Amino acid sequence: MSSTRIESTAYGAAALERLQAVVARLKADDPMTPVTLLLPNNLSGVIARRHLARESIGGLYLATLERLAEQIAAGSLAPRRPATRPIVAATWRTALAKAPGIFDEVAEHPSTIQALAAAHNELRDLSDPALDKVAEASALGPDLVRLHRQVTAELGADWYDATDLLRAAAAAVTSATVSELGALVLYLPQELTQSEAAFVAALGDAAADLTVIVGLTDVRRADRTVRRSLERIGIDLPTSISKNYPVATEILNASDADDEVRCVVRDVVSALEQTPAHRIAVLYAAASPYARLLHEHLSAAHIEVNGPGTRPVHERAIARTLLEVLALVDHDLPRADVFRALANAPTRDFGGDRIPVPQWERMSRAAGVVRGDDWDTRLARYAESERRTADQEEAADDPRPAAVRRAQYNATTAERLHAFASTLRRRLADLAALDTWFDLSAGVLQLFHDLLGDYSSLPIEEQYAAAAVEGSLKGLSTLDELGTPASLAVLRDVLDLELQQSLPRVGTFGTGVLVAPLSASIGLSADIVYVVGLSEDLYPGRVHEDALLPHRVREAAAPELASFRDRLDEKQRHLLVAFSAGARVVASFPRGDLRRSSRRLPTRWLLGSLRELTGDHALPATQWDRYGEILRTSASYAGSLTTATMPATEQEWQTRAAAARLWVHDGVLVRARELLRGRASMAFTRFDGDLSGVSGLPEFAIEDRIASPTSLESYATCPHAYFVERLLQVEPLEAPEDLLVISPVQIGNLIHNSLDAFVSRLAGSLPGYGEPWTDEQRSLLLAIGADLADQFEAEGLTGHPRLWQRERLRILGDLMVLLTDDDRWRAERNASVVASELRFGFDGEPPVEIPVPSGRVLLRGSADKVDLGADGTIYVTDVKTGGFSRYEVIESDPVAGGTKLQLPVYAYAARARLGEASTPVEASYWFVRRGGKRIPVPLTPEVEQRYVDTLDVIVSSIAAGYFPPKAPEVPDFLWVQCPYCNPDGLGHSEVRARWDRKRHDPTLERLVRLVDPSALEAADE
Repeated sequence: MSSTRIESTAYGAAALERLQAVVARLKADDPMTPVTLLLPNNLSGVIARRHLARESIGGLYLATLERLAEQIAAGSLAPRRPATRPIVAATWRTALAKAPGIFDEVAEHPSTIQALAAAHNELRDLSDPALDKVAEASALGPDLVRLHRQVTAELGADWYDATDLLRAAAAAVTSATVSELGALVLYLPQELTQSEAAFVAALGDAAADLTVIVGLTDVRRADRTVRRSLERIGIDLPTSISKNYPVATEILNASDADDEVRCVVRDVVSALEQTPAHRIAVLYAAASPYARLLHEHLSAAHIEVNGPGTRPVHERAIARTLLEVLALVDHDLPRADVFRALANAPTRDFGGDRIPVPQWERMSRAAGVVRGDDWDTRLARYAESERRTADQEEAADDPRPAAVRRAQYNATTAERLHAFASTLRRRLADLAALDTWFDLSAGVLQLFHDLLGDYSSLPIEEQYAAAAVEGSLKGLSTLDELGTPASLAVLRDVLDLELQQSLPRVGTFGTGVLVAPLSASIGLSADIVYVVGLSEDLYPGRVHEDALLPHRVREAAAPELASFRDRLDEKQRHLLVAFSAGARVVASFPRGDLRRSSRRLPTRWLLGSLRELTGDHALPATQWDRYGEILRTSASYAGSLTTATMPATEQEWQTRAAAARLWVHDGVLVRARELLRGRASMAFTRFDGDLSGVSGLPEFAIEDRIASPTSLESYATCPHAYFVERLLQVEPLEAPEDLLVISPVQIGNLIHNSLDAFVSRLAGSLPGYGEPWTDEQRSLLLAIGADLADQFEAEGLTGHPRLWQRERLRILGDLMVLLTDDDRWRAERNASVVASELRFGFDGEPPVEIPVPSGRVLLRGSADKVDLGADGTIYVTDVKTGGFSRYEVIESDPVAGGTKLQLPVYAYAARARLGEASTPVEASYWFVRRGGKRIPVPLTPEVEQRYVDTLDVIVSSIAAGYFPPKAPEVPDFLWVQCPYCNPDGLGHSEVRARWDRKRHDPTLERLVRLVDPSALEAADE
């Protein structure tokens, strides 16, 4: 080391000036004299090259220690190959499979492999005596060191890592080897491992000239690891070099991290007026939340940035698609997971056509697909049903071409989905059965290409992700050489880990503002440096104990194994270096965390700057706010925005103008303000459902349009829900996998269909007046019900099999109780069964025409059962399988404020079909699962008049365009009563309050008098 020179310097511009002077001295005789710069990282090399380019960079070679070692020794290590992360992880997995020791219970967990591989990387630099100390220092130590040595030995034959490379390079260094490198300059060395230090020492011994430019902060702890690295090389640095303690020139504090970033971005916008973007750096103390916040806010301000990316490859759509598709095999292609995976990126089926994800997703719901065999059986059954529907429609007397086309399209789409799902399921099962990494990685890569096709048209970030996925999969094919069993689950874990650690760079250094972590401050020189996130809980933050290499183990193997104190010292050094990196340095910290409602203090390492700026050299860290007038303070987002000299983004300009009550000519903002004011007023406005004057609304009173009583009931219940569901045709989605028990609607359908099939099959042999059902007839109904129950189960309508078995027995029992109750009721009235179903307005049957003051209303429907009394009275029954509490109101109001319109129209239809104008008719609801209770409505003149008036109000209001949201009076608790008033399930209180205001508008008086008469009564009082 006799030819080694030591040049000490501060960091930042001073270091670059010292480097320039050293290079100038080395090239004094000949500008082309070769000089090799050994750098701490690639970014410092780019900065150094650009600085030296002001004079001459001829004959200048830049490299990191590892890159130079590769140039010197890689050839001598052949045919051994670099041990990539997957190779190391696979070797550890094999070692654990053979003899896991204390790690037996967690040997197969991916996190175990990841943690052991990280520990292995640290242990590789230790000597054998140090490894023995590690083995003795903890309960995990013996097995950890045993497995580490085993993995090292197994890799050593065919693979090499960075430690092998550096050791081989140190052994291979000779004067002849380094003569081409010329003079060597070790620039700003940081913490050198033992193998790196040995390599540098070998270079110093062999080189004709070695200059070490040492950067120091003049803080003993911060410089400790740098001094230790020099000692490992053989250089003893003096105790004190300079007294230039780095401090920030300005300190900013803000209410929280979001406000802090906004303030910094505003300052950057102002600074750009005089400072080039490439001379500005923003360094963050913690990646979360600062990295993404900075990129987002700088992008919103249209400021170009460069630096490490914020989204690793595994978060990209194209990578998520593959990882989620591979995970489908674990639970046999769950329906929701399939479409969640396919929706990440533009995917294609195995024929190369683009997958219509929304259409397929809706179709799978309609088919009742949940997972597994459902993709085959239920999709095939659905396609067959749609084909049958198309054929029946074509064979009808008056076929509807649109209905035929729709059914055929549904069948074709279902068949295409069935083919894709079946193929995907088979291919994933085949991949899971493969036993070699070569075949498995090739199969997954082929699946990746088949699903995503040509991705050259995707954004550049997605193309990078695709290339990373391909590279990782191709690299996994070499795992066969290690003898590690192939597994699709392991491949997915390894691939996910690889893509998590793949973080593409954003932009190019020198173009735009540098946004990087504090560790990038080494070698950095800029005009303005911002350092954000300097609160104690973020920097240094909480130190978490390493489970495998805890503090006591590190102390036992010191100084070869880095301690936690070394990690803290490194963070302090990075901060002090950042303070040296710019002529103007703005340090900032958040006073609180609004997400956690907690208070924050500035980091301990900012105390020196606080004391320097305030002049109070005894200032405690907890009393920093005593000098608020000296520091820059953002009291709040609103406060800083309204006082800032230069808002950063368009949104901030508009928010500031709105806060000053200035008119902002923004269409969206104008309409939003109008909406809020309209909804807050007492008037019924277009923002509350007033569509008066809009063309195309249904006019049932004057058009030949047929309505159903159920649809008109929904209008009276909630006009807004009617508009969205019936006119816009937007309905809530129900996932088949969420179906635990058969729904009440399907229970009703099963009982109705059973009764209809039962009575139809007994046509001509139905019971006479007052006669009971026979035992044979009861058995027939039970058999019909059982067959239909099996059909419902096959269609996926019955929920979980275990719960369905109990409900199935209950339904079949209800059918028997139904006949018993019907016997009693018909005996009391001396009635006989006429028909099981009374349909009108369907299949060529004329609708019921109800004259109303504004015209006439055509209604269609289907009653469930018709009986005829011996006295000529017609009884029409609508079977209900739910509770009767919501229907009891019709005993006082036959139409229940417009929400119960079925019974009168059923009575009209029965009279028209079976009687005369004077024939008495009684329609009733029959609650077959609630003790057989019946609620009758006789068709009297009073009922007829009430019905006519009600229909007229409803159809007139629809034609007028009145669709206010009428939320239920009772808040939602266990379930959502109106999904259109409470679409997010968080409650409808605001919607109900709006109805309480709007219902007093004179425009709605006639409608309100029908659907909410109590409101007008209260107003009259």
